[in-house]
Amino acid sequence: MTTESPITELTVEETIAFLADKDFGRLAVSLDGRPDIFPINFAVHANSNDDVVAYIRTSPGNKLFATATGSYLALETDHIDGNIATSAVVYGTGRRVEHHKELSLVDTLDLEAWIAVQKPEVIAIDIEHISGRRFVLGPSPDTTITEAPD
Repeated sequence: MTTESPITELTVEETIAFLADKDFGRLAVSLDGRPDIFPINFAVHANSNDDVVAYIRTSPGNKLFATATGSYLALETDHIDGNIATSAVVYGTGRRVEHHKELSLVDTLDLEAWIAVQKPEVIAIDIEHISGRRFVLGPSPDTTITEAPD
C-alpha cells in the first residue's frame, strides 16, 4: 500500500510558474531589528531559473526604506484550491528600480496597485533563494499522547 505524502516540495520551475500566476502576497522586512510584514501586489520576471526578479510598486515609507538600506527581504504568496494548498517563498536583496529600461520592463508586467493611491516607486527583489511546497489538506492522523509535555 502506498501513501502519498501530504507535503510535496516544488521544483524551482514549478515554483516560478506558481509565482508568475500570482499577484498578491506578503513582503517581510526587518527594520531596526524588528520584523514587519506588508500585504503587497507583485509581479515576477524570470529570464532563467537563476535570474528571477520580483517587482513591487510602493510609495515612500518602510518598504522603500528597507530596500534603500540593502535589507534582505522575503516575499510569500499562497493559494488554496479545494483540499490543496500551495505556498511559495522567495528571498533576496531589495533595490530601488531607477533605470529606464528596467522600469519599461515593469510596465509590461501589468503590476498595478489594488488601492486608489499613487505607488510611484518600484522595488526589485533580486531573488537568491526560491522554495515552494504543496500541501494536501485534511484531518490530522490519529495520534496518542503517552506523556504530557511539561
